[in-house]
Amino acid sequence: MVSDKAHVGLAFTLYLGITFLLAYFARRRAGKGRFLEDFFVARREMGPWVLALTWIATSASGGTFIGAPSLAHRYGWVLLLWISSLMVVATVGFGVVGKRVAKLGRQTGALTFSDLLRDRFESNMIGIVAGIAIVILYTAFMVAQYIAGARLVEAVMGVPYVWGALGFAVTVALYTAYGGFRAVAWTDSFQALVMLAGILVTAFFALRQAGGLPVVYDNLVALSPDLVRGPGPDQFLPLPAAISFFCIWPLANISQPSLITRFLASKDTRTLKRAAFLIGLYILLLYPAIMTLGVVSRVLVPEIDAPDHAIPAVILEAVPPLLAGLTLAAPLAAIMSTISSFLLVSSSAIVRDLYQRNVRRELSEQGARRLTHVSTFALAAVALVFALHPPEFLQYIVVFSSTGLAATFLLPTLLGIYWPRMNKSGCLAGMLVGFLSFLAQYAVFGTESFGGFDPFIWAVLASLVASVGAAWKASPPSESVRKLYFGSGA
Repeated sequence: MVSDKAHVGLAFTLYLGITFLLAYFARRRAGKGRFLEDFFVARREMGPWVLALTWIATSASGGTFIGAPSLAHRYGWVLLLWISSLMVVATVGFGVVGKRVAKLGRQTGALTFSDLLRDRFESNMIGIVAGIAIVILYTAFMVAQYIAGARLVEAVMGVPYVWGALGFAVTVALYTAYGGFRAVAWTDSFQALVMLAGILVTAFFALRQAGGLPVVYDNLVALSPDLVRGPGPDQFLPLPAAISFFCIWPLANISQPSLITRFLASKDTRTLKRAAFLIGLYILLLYPAIMTLGVVSRVLVPEIDAPDHAIPAVILEAVPPLLAGLTLAAPLAAIMSTISSFLLVSSSAIVRDLYQRNVRRELSEQGARRLTHVSTFALAAVALVFALHPPEFLQYIVVFSSTGLAATFLLPTLLGIYWPRMNKSGCLAGMLVGFLSFLAQYAVFGTESFGGFDPFIWAVLASLVASVGAAWKASPPSESVRKLYFGSGA
């Protein structure tokens, strides 16, 4: 086992070395001046390959590689239905909001998601509300990533949970603060390739050791027939929940501020089209393999210390030691890429949306750099504190955070970029009603609200009613805004 740990440690060290090297080159690539534009959107120079890989690396988080497989370990093949709509996430995201957001970003000079909303509705209050919601919900999202990373190194290398979480917090904060969005995008691209290679290699060896899918199926039936049929053990995925999650994944992703930032940084429309195609191919390879590994883990490693150890345990059980380091770097890459993206978006909310746009508009380049670095490390520290007391299944934090962001921003964003009549009152009402109704349902009902549906479904509907109702009662936006965003005929 010492030999195995040595191989894994060497692979981790090599992986981290390449990550910091890319951050160094990204920092050198940045030009002088225009610090905020370079740090937050890389001067809108991102091409299709980098855009596709950073998009997938951000959306494929520790929940994808650690949380979801742990649920598959517990509940079986029904998890394929649970994540089935991920197959259309890229198509929906790029088709519905990508092209429009990229165009508006170039027209208006928006650097952040909150910039987009603030300027569209001519309201500092909207920027403040959006910034606060982003910081709160992305901090919760980062907590899940620290948990995933700490459990990974705990299961594989025996590093105590607390030290593992601390290592992730410091490492990612360092290269994010050092290189900004360009460093995040470049390291994301490398990490996305590591993810795919690691998962496909692991799936090959795991299925070979398990004897193939027919043998896995027979073993699962012997354990419990519920593992191979819906709704799964303990009624895990009844029909209303299945419908909820089919809606959740694509809708939650299209309104994620971290993913919308990628659209703002894209070079042009042609870049978006190519990136969407690349992401579709990537998802088609990645997600079925991950869910299969979660199910196979129930056969190969039925007894594990915690459900979130399923993937690391399969890797150590099935993959040859010389390759184990590479495959274990896959979930590590997913976790780090997501943390860095969320840190970047959250620090931009503090520096740009809460401070510069409201307190000190004439912020010097040196002052912006200093404040960005401080906020990045402060956010990493706050998330670390909350991660020190993890729940049993981190995927529930991931679902809560992503659906909370979508409940808050989905309808105000869509109506804002497509409906000329949408105004400040509609946006504020939609955000506040979506966010507060979502939190209230979780507080009262937990993960199953009225009719067995996820709270997200009802929160989005409430946000829609509030947005449209408030927009019709208030005056339309100014003619100059309608002309800028929708043309002279709006």
